[in-house]
Amino acid sequence: MNELNEITKINSGSNNNHQFDTKPYEQVEIIDNNNPSEETSEEIEPKARCYYIQETIKKGSLIEGIFNLSIFTLGIGLLALPQKVKYMSLFMTPMIIISGAVINYWTLTILGDASRKFKLTKYEDAVSLLINQKFSYFFSFVMCVNQIGTIVAFQIIIYKFLGAIVNQILSYGYDNMENFANKSFWGHQKVRMIVCYSICYFILFPLCLTKTLSKMRFASTFGVLCQILMIFIILVQFPSFYYHNIHQRKQNINFSDIKLGFGKNLEFFQSITTIIYAFECHSGLFSVLSNLQKPSRIRVQKVFKNAILIDVISCMIIALSGYLSQPFNTPELIIERHTIYKHDILMITGLILFVFTLITKVGANYNGFRITILNLFKYDTVNYPNFFNVLFTFTTLTITTFISAYVKNNISHYVSIVGTFCSIVVVIIIPGMIYIKGNDYPVYHYKNILTIIFIFTIASIGMISIFCVMQKL
Repeated sequence: MNELNEITKINSGSNNNHQFDTKPYEQVEIIDNNNPSEETSEEIEPKARCYYIQETIKKGSLIEGIFNLSIFTLGIGLLALPQKVKYMSLFMTPMIIISGAVINYWTLTILGDASRKFKLTKYEDAVSLLINQKFSYFFSFVMCVNQIGTIVAFQIIIYKFLGAIVNQILSYGYDNMENFANKSFWGHQKVRMIVCYSICYFILFPLCLTKTLSKMRFASTFGVLCQILMIFIILVQFPSFYYHNIHQRKQNINFSDIKLGFGKNLEFFQSITTIIYAFECHSGLFSVLSNLQKPSRIRVQKVFKNAILIDVISCMIIALSGYLSQPFNTPELIIERHTIYKHDILMITGLILFVFTLITKVGANYNGFRITILNLFKYDTVNYPNFFNVLFTFTTLTITTFISAYVKNNISHYVSIVGTFCSIVVVIIIPGMIYIKGNDYPVYHYKNILTIIFIFTIASIGMISIFCVMQKL
């Protein structure tokens, strides 16, 4: 209780006009990190027990938390990493991936501690309690924009990936999925509407009706496993592509050359932000932890570590093996590298698997969006009527599907700009502010000074990336 009082004093001291009702939190039992009972409760289980195999995917389990958190991080950014490697160099890429993982692990830990100590079920509650209640409305708006933009972007991507599958299976001969989506029958407005709304109402709508992420645990597990299988396909094909594109051509690769990344568009900084925000799962963090059984610090950290580990392994394999598969004229997405087989059945299978991953990711992001919008309008995010859930989900998906089917490609840069800005706020700035406001140190303490410098540095890299994208418009 002393911790809560100290935080309340700090908050009230920084803003005398701010009055946040802490009454709902006064009866919360705060678990002391130094209390040996918490550690003992975890250590009494055999150390050799493997949670990944023996524990079933049941409600509140560690496996559920890991897969539900992982599905937020997996996305199209992974397939874009091989092209980014040539701007960062093969030597620096692993270090930047690890740095991105450390940054996101630190910010997740900050938010996880707030959730565990004060029994918070929403990110907005942490902002209200530890920063400012009025600021939480702005934050909710940023979260809504970020999540709805993600849903629209992934609906567009799903359509393009389905087109790539059709193009390869039926051998239409288009060299990449952009050309097939724009220049073939696949780009006709009627076809786009029919396909997009069919996916929406027959697949996305039933998936998005689930009220909590806990009920999505099987879908999230399926999506993560599909991603892992797709990565395995890329790894299996890597030796053949490496031999064909590098060994036979007898061309050398400069592993440390980053001059290309500091050209006119400063692709080096864009590549860094792509990696940093490839680990973003903060919008679904509180929903995941609110369903976790026995949310002690040890169990929460296990969820973070394993979810980040899945992302690190995915990024490393796709970035390095993907780039070395075709280091010259590397495509924007590695799945569009030049084929060396007449019919690449494995890559077609990988495309299908990745579509399944994207579909489950849309469902997870929609769950986060619904919780945010309900909280913004003061609805009970758990016990609201089913008819409202059906109506709200149907209306929202109908609108987002119309946008994704109508705009074609001219929204991608705008989504990138908005998404990067929102990610800066959600992933970097807010967790840093929560850390500064929640600790017992004065603002000028060296830990807080270092935190401010860190926030400013990462945010500046993100803003440079936004400026570079704006130049392309």
